Amino acid sequence: MPLIQIEVCDFKSYRGHQIIGPFRNFTSVIGPNGAGKSNLMDAISFVLGVKSAQLRSSQLKDLVYRGRRLARNPDGGRREDEGEGDGDGEGTAKKAWVLAVYEDENQKEWRFQRTISTTGASEYKLNNRVVAYSAYNNALVKHNILVKAKNFLVFQGDVEAVAAQSPRELARLIDQISGSLELAPEYERAKADQDRATENATFNFTKRRGIAGEIKQYKEQKGEAERFETLCQERDDLILQRILFKLYHIQESLGEHAREITTQNRALAGLREEKRVHDQALEDARAEQARARTGVLQKEKRIKKAEKALEAKKPDLVQVDAQIKHSERKHENARKEGEKARQAADKQREQLQVLRTDLQRVQRAADAAQEAQRIAAQHNLSLSEESLEEYRRLKAEASVLAVEERQALETLSRDEKTSSRALAQLHDKHEQQTQQAAKLAQDRDTLTHKKDEELENQQSERTELRTSLAFPDMRCITDKRTCRQLETEINEKLLDVHQKLLQAGVDQRESEREVRLKETLANLQRIFPGVRGRVVDLCKPTQRKYEMAVSVVLGRNIDAVVVDEEKTAIDCIEYMRNQRAGQATFIPLDTIQVKPLNDKFRTFAKGARLAVDVIQYEPAVELCDTMDIARHVCYERSQEVKAVTLEGTIIHKSGLITGGRSTHGNGGNGKRKMYKRVRDNLSARCARGKADENLIAEISRLESALVVARDDLSACKLRLNGIKDEIKHVDREIRRLTPELQRAQTAYNRLKEQVDAIAAVINEAEDGVFADFCERIGVENIREYEERQLKVAQAESEARLQFDTQIARLTHQVNFAQEQLQMTEERLASIDAVVEAETETVERLQASQATLKEEIDDAENAIAIQRRELQELQETYDEKTKVVEDVRRTTNKAAKVLDQALKEIATRNDEIEKLGSERSALYRKCRLDEIQLPLVEGSLKNVPMEENLREEVAMDVDEDDDGSQQVKRLPDYGIEVDFGTLDDDDREDGSPEALAEFDSSIAKLNTEIERMAPNMKAMERLDDVETKLLETEKEADKARKDSKSARDAFNDVKKRRCELFNKAYNHISERIDQVYKDLTKGKAAPMGGVAYLSLEDSEEPYTAGIKYHAMPPMKRFRDMEQLSGGEKTIAALALLFAIHSYQPSPFFVLDEVDAALDNTNVAKIANYIRSHASGTFQFIVISLKGSLYERSNSLVGIYRDQEVNSSRTLTLDVSA
Repeated sequence: MPLIQIEVCDFKSYRGHQIIGPFRNFTSVIGPNGAGKSNLMDAISFVLGVKSAQLRSSQLKDLVYRGRRLARNPDGGRREDEGEGDGDGEGTAKKAWVLAVYEDENQKEWRFQRTISTTGASEYKLNNRVVAYSAYNNALVKHNILVKAKNFLVFQGDVEAVAAQSPRELARLIDQISGSLELAPEYERAKADQDRATENATFNFTKRRGIAGEIKQYKEQKGEAERFETLCQERDDLILQRILFKLYHIQESLGEHAREITTQNRALAGLREEKRVHDQALEDARAEQARARTGVLQKEKRIKKAEKALEAKKPDLVQVDAQIKHSERKHENARKEGEKARQAADKQREQLQVLRTDLQRVQRAADAAQEAQRIAAQHNLSLSEESLEEYRRLKAEASVLAVEERQALETLSRDEKTSSRALAQLHDKHEQQTQQAAKLAQDRDTLTHKKDEELENQQSERTELRTSLAFPDMRCITDKRTCRQLETEINEKLLDVHQKLLQAGVDQRESEREVRLKETLANLQRIFPGVRGRVVDLCKPTQRKYEMAVSVVLGRNIDAVVVDEEKTAIDCIEYMRNQRAGQATFIPLDTIQVKPLNDKFRTFAKGARLAVDVIQYEPAVELCDTMDIARHVCYERSQEVKAVTLEGTIIHKSGLITGGRSTHGNGGNGKRKMYKRVRDNLSARCARGKADENLIAEISRLESALVVARDDLSACKLRLNGIKDEIKHVDREIRRLTPELQRAQTAYNRLKEQVDAIAAVINEAEDGVFADFCERIGVENIREYEERQLKVAQAESEARLQFDTQIARLTHQVNFAQEQLQMTEERLASIDAVVEAETETVERLQASQATLKEEIDDAENAIAIQRRELQELQETYDEKTKVVEDVRRTTNKAAKVLDQALKEIATRNDEIEKLGSERSALYRKCRLDEIQLPLVEGSLKNVPMEENLREEVAMDVDEDDDGSQQVKRLPDYGIEVDFGTLDDDDREDGSPEALAEFDSSIAKLNTEIERMAPNMKAMERLDDVETKLLETEKEADKARKDSKSARDAFNDVKKRRCELFNKAYNHISERIDQVYKDLTKGKAAPMGGVAYLSLEDSEEPYTAGIKYHAMPPMKRFRDMEQLSGGEKTIAALALLFAIHSYQPSPFFVLDEVDAALDNTNVAKIANYIRSHASGTFQFIVISLKGSLYERSNSLVGIYRDQEVNSSRTLTLDVSA
């Protein structure tokens, strides 16, 4: 029995000094939850040196008992003891201690004691002697109790943690158990030293190799630098020779071109005189042709005028024909409507007479009924005041008789009224359905009749349409084609005018917007002194022809407002926002960045100028007179500028061409009025040209009417089908309501019989009371008197109501009939007026038709005569045209000869200009590159550094008085070049091939020079690098020695650590399978399961992980994560037992490791523990499972003593 007993004093829940034990080979600790079982586990861990963080407390002083003892009150209750005593075991304890009594294999007893105070001070005692923690821990290690590895205990929850740990965590656990983890700091230091030494050796080796490479490189660069200087000198000589060669031949070409221009000028005078003679002959021929053409045009104009007059009359004739037909149709329709109106008026008169007769008859009947009622009232029975008083008294006496029958009668009366209302509703519903069925039948008959009428109308419309379609003849078709041509021409002109009118409208709106903007700007200038004005007002062009181009250049900034400062712009924006004055763009002067001007664009091309010379604006904008000049600047000269023509066309820097226009012109209102007048005139002509469309419109109307008639017929059929469906539905409702009505009638009759029976009982009681009264007034019973009085009153009311209703209804009908008759008579008068008016219209239109036909015949005869005259004039014009063509061909030939001569002279002048530019460029190149050009006289300093076309190239040469072209003059800057170094071959051969040979030689030298790229300081660097190489070799030798020493030290530590780790791993790996088989075997699986470990890195296993594989009995292989909770627990326990078997501690404490197991597995764990427990290997298990602790050798029971508020223990030896 290694661990004999545990003594605690004020430790956690244990108050005072308590002795727990003795412990046997297999001891179970049991007790209810919260009694202090885990605190016993903490006590064992505490005394064996485990840290406080693993004892379920944040610091050691929390382990001191803090409970309060409960004392009894005199009345039998309990209270907390508030005493301040200092005795042990009280709630005010200042320290706690735990003592473990241990017996080694030599039967020697060891006493390990650990004390902790509330201040956090800890004290260790070994055999009642205070020792340091190191001596205390060494004594435990000597007995194979490893505190860091905790190989003697398993806390609650450690089993689940072991089952869920990763391969790296398992490897670290074995690393800790084996003791190789203690070598980890030394291993890391040795590895870091080795890495540093290796890196240093590599660095020195690389450094030495780099220096050797530098020495080799500098030696090569020395020779390359010397060769580079030789090649540069050779290249400079070739460049100078090429420049002299080119200048010499430029000088020769200039002289040759000047001589050729002088020769060609002598032939220009004769060519110009010949061209003048031919031009005069062409003008005379054109004058004769123009006179002939004028006669033809005048005749054609008169013919067109006559044709237009004729064409204008033909549509009028067609229009009159259509109007005659329309008036005749309206006359016929009005006549038919008049007949229908007369018939309706007669019928309404008859109906009015009948209503008046009925009204008189009802009034006479009402008077007679009133008189009869007055007479009947005189014969009715009337009572005196005394009799009425007696009647009321007797009525009160009778009301107290037959009370129950009266109450029953009242209830039945209410039921009778309810049933009567339901019966009345059913009667009404039945009557409504019957009326609806009759109405639907009537609607069906009406729609059937209407359908027949629609068929007849449709047939008549179809007949009229055929008649209308057969009316047009060939003449109408011809007129229609002519009108369509005229309409197309007028529509094109009208569309053009419409577009111009829209543009004029846009201009007008822009003008209105500009007026509002000027008013706002005036207010801003009055309020804010820093407002300068709009850009369009401040930057006005110098000439009117630049307005369009300037507007396009300014673009979206044309209406921007210029202000002094940015703050002024912000104030103006705020003012416009508050006043709702619209939007505006502001340009502060203090934020403008001005670009420098490039003067070369001022003389870039004739007709092109900078915008800044016209207005002050962006300098990179050229204004060009024409589009050709703009293309020359942007495309031929390849300049990145924005060119704007006077018409507003823009060529952007990207090459895109867009159109521009000015929106700030005046006269928008005048243009708008003019375009409106043109549009009105064209619309009037178009309306006259559309007169022949009346007939087509009438045909379209008839076609539309036919379509509408067809639609009405279809709708009528659909409505008729719907009515038939409604009739069927109503019939079904009537059949359904009839049985309900019969049942309701039966129920009402039954209630009526019950009411009559109860009323008879009540009447019998009342007859006994009113017998004398009834005999005195002369009635059989009192009910007869009451009914008679009630009937008289009701009859009088009903008679009065009936006659009043009839009189009111008939009066209303008479008034309505009179109004209808009056409306019909007015409509009849209107129809008669229409008939008379249409008759007069037809007569007037027929007279106009005859007149138009006569005028059209006369116009056609006149046009035929004019066409014959036009034919004669056209023949004369054709003869004159042939003469003009012959003279033009002769004139063109003379002009081509003159133009060819001028073109040759201009070409040679251009060549002279080009050669002068090349010569100036060569002079500037020599000056810039400092080339020593041999000169006879003059200096290169006279050559300007910037190209100036005004000085270097002569301006356009005007013709002399005799019409000759002069040679362009070129500046020579007073320079005369010495060509003495040129040999005869270079002077004679000025071909491009010779120049290309120079260029090829220079290019080869340049390519070779550029490819060399020498280091001119190679000699200076060579000596420094050789000295540096000697120092680097010494450092490299020292680094190699240090690297070998560090590598040997690291391999030694690595070997020792691997041996310790592999020793523990091999032992655990061999034991794990047998332990797992012992824990899992049973009757169903006598061989048990399979478990094994595998290394991820066999060379340095402690740096990688260890995989644990467990396969339960009769199951296939799966990962640990896929096992059930119980299977994971068994696998984890097997691993713990296998690990504990390596350097095992003399005892093993387990805290509720069986919590996740069923009884079968708990029994297997208990049997395994019992079989392995011995005098040298002790098991202490905390458990709540009976199947485990019933197999133990002794029991330690822990309970909570509520009297002293402390945990208490009981020990029972069950081995006997």
